Amino acid sequence: MFLKQACTPRQSVFNKDRRDVVLDLSDLLEGKIDGEDFFDENFTTSGMKTLLEKTFSRLDGTSDQASTFLLTQAMGGGKTHNMIALGLLASNPGLREKVLGADGAGSRLGKVRVIGFNGRQSDAPLGIWGAIADQLGKKDLFKNYYSPLQAPGETAWINLLKGEPTLILLDELPPYMDYVKSREIGNSDLSVVTTTALANLLVAVNKAELTNVCVIISDLTASYEGGTDQLNKALANLQKETNRSALRIEPVNPHGDELYHILRTRLFEKLPDNATIKSVANEYAKAVRDAKEMDVTNASPDSYAAQLIESYPFHFSIRDLYGRFKENPGFQQTRGLIRMMRIFVSNMYDTGRAYEVKLVHPYDLDLNNDEVLSEIKSINPTLGEAITHDIAKEGHSVAEVLDKKLGSNSDAQDVCKLLLVASLANIPGATHGLRESDIMGFLCAPGRDISNVKKSIVDYLPTQAWYLHASQDGRLFFKNTQNLAAKLHSLAESYNKESCIKELRNYLATLFTPSMKDCYQKVEILPGIDEVNIEADKITLVITEPTTEPNATSRLSPEWNIFAEDIEYKNRVAFLTGSHDTLGRVVEQAAQHKAVLSILADFDVERLADNDPQRQRALISQDKIMLSLRSAIQETFTTLSYPSTNGFRSTDCRIQFQDNQFDGEQLIRDTLEKLQKFTNDISS
Repeated sequence: MFLKQACTPRQSVFNKDRRDVVLDLSDLLEGKIDGEDFFDENFTTSGMKTLLEKTFSRLDGTSDQASTFLLTQAMGGGKTHNMIALGLLASNPGLREKVLGADGAGSRLGKVRVIGFNGRQSDAPLGIWGAIADQLGKKDLFKNYYSPLQAPGETAWINLLKGEPTLILLDELPPYMDYVKSREIGNSDLSVVTTTALANLLVAVNKAELTNVCVIISDLTASYEGGTDQLNKALANLQKETNRSALRIEPVNPHGDELYHILRTRLFEKLPDNATIKSVANEYAKAVRDAKEMDVTNASPDSYAAQLIESYPFHFSIRDLYGRFKENPGFQQTRGLIRMMRIFVSNMYDTGRAYEVKLVHPYDLDLNNDEVLSEIKSINPTLGEAITHDIAKEGHSVAEVLDKKLGSNSDAQDVCKLLLVASLANIPGATHGLRESDIMGFLCAPGRDISNVKKSIVDYLPTQAWYLHASQDGRLFFKNTQNLAAKLHSLAESYNKESCIKELRNYLATLFTPSMKDCYQKVEILPGIDEVNIEADKITLVITEPTTEPNATSRLSPEWNIFAEDIEYKNRVAFLTGSHDTLGRVVEQAAQHKAVLSILADFDVERLADNDPQRQRALISQDKIMLSLRSAIQETFTTLSYPSTNGFRSTDCRIQFQDNQFDGEQLIRDTLEKLQKFTNDISS
């Protein structure tokens, strides 16, 4: 069942205005969030479940829980989302019962006071303590701590907070700490005063008077190191003063299946039953099994199916590839992935791609769509040139041209987009790219001719794409520097047709120059008609350019057919010709061959070592170009035209390389022998 039939996205996926909205703690504190709508798209991760259970146990006094919880994850990792979820449930007993159940966490609690501070509000005139006191309606209780700003002590915090169950949410503190370092207070600054105030708060909530008060703090270690140092001082002070440390909770486990649950819940309102999911997984497993029989992947069909059942409707490779770039500077981890997948999924449904595929794959991104392209560039801005030249440019990129040429739908583009996603990491030491076996495994899908993908695309792309590179361990990846293929292309493009024909002549001469000279004594390769001289005492093999208008009998061009019929010594010549459809490819590969030989010659002049990576890549390219050249020659020169009593006739004459060896003289001899036009038997 195709994606469009099986899965119904939420309307929010298609709403561009809503897609860009990021809720923050201020929205909660100001009552701007609809709890029903929020939990309709919420998935309760194990981290969130732990936070809810332990916080409500603390607030209702059912167990001796930690007073402080530190949410640890990099930017966009779900910390604010968890705080908002907790705040909504704490302040609304009816919503709490609906979401957690009548006997769930917090069932014995009434409405909890929810207060907090968002560190992005760096202009708070009375500091964090003033903002908290103001929300409680007790601003005057802290009036002695406002002018000048000074840290409330432990007792002051107890007097402010005691009484009702209270939840204190402190989000985005590091940027606040970073900002207030510039505000001088006496011989110190506001960041030091705030650190002391926080330390006193965390000590106070550990006292018997505040057993129904809980503090939740989010950490942003990866993004604001200056602020985090200050926050860590507060936590260190807490650890020194009490025997209990803040309990650390990770909102989302990036290595388990929670990521898929979150994406499913946030993006889709309707999913198919388990039988449908299993059926789709089995179709992919069959594709893997078929590929394995062709020896193009070592993926396990059973493992493939099991992973797809877990990740449906997403391809399981998305999590692993996302894990490579989630630490990129500025990328907001879970939040960033949700936003990115919303854009991709909405585009798939808008363009009809969802009618063609059964999963959301990592390569299902339309890079000709401005919004999709912008999202990818925001993750790694350095790959713009690689995208437009090699992957997607309104039908003119290397991959798009190759797909059009092969009639392969989007196979080449899918390979490139898969490698692009695997190359988005932009941090030191990151893994880039995929090995061939992984490429083939991830591309296995119902209806895809995977054998053609390897032969015509994966093996061919490195000779054409300008920004595709290979690592020492065999991974293909994109980066923002041109590769050997770019240099090859530039050189090949600089050659005119005549120089390419000359290169082709030189190579064909190595294949057809006679050594035994019993069948023919000389060869003319791609000559002009006026350059050919047929001699009475020598047989000449003429290799001619194929034509689009061949003679029905001889298969020669009109000009060469007239030449053949008019010459005096008709039994002293044979012609090798063929299909004009592929001559252009032969000339193109001859240009590539000339270019790679030129590059290797330059390396010799530069005395580049034999084991130098550049030379190694050039030698690999030379081998691939040679294979392509031979293949093009095989497809092009397929017909032998020979003299008969009724003029020149034609027969198939197929060039075959065995172990990289080919003897053109032997091929012509064998072909004529079958026609009884040549014999070694002179006994009669």
